[in-house]
Amino acid sequence: MTDYHYEKQVLGHRIAVNLHQIGEDWLAEISGGCRPHIGSVSVGTFVNGQVSLKKILLPEHRDDVIGDLFAAELSKSLQTTVTVVCGIHYELPGPEGIQQIIVCAKSLLQEISSEFSK
Repeated sequence: MTDYHYEKQVLGHRIAVNLHQIGEDWLAEISGGCRPHIGSVSVGTFVNGQVSLKKILLPEHRDDVIGDLFAAELSKSLQTTVTVVCGIHYELPGPEGIQQIIVCAKSLLQEISSEFSK
């Protein structure tokens, strides 16, 4: 099994992405903020050139926004199944804070995509 670790700081806390290769498929664990947890599970499957996305979202969570993004993008670029477990929590970040968190996550995704496209 191959493992990779990426992380960045935003709003005083880290967001970390751990990738584990399992056969031809991948598991991504995304966690961070002041209280990491499990808030969503997103699965991207790549079949016949198309990505299909399925998810489980825990009540009162919005972690699927980032989880779905990673599952879809990584499934497409790696052309395989990618399962993402995501849980990022910040206390009352406000709209601007949420945007900073999303920008940070997209930056991590770009870093990962760039490394895997080599």
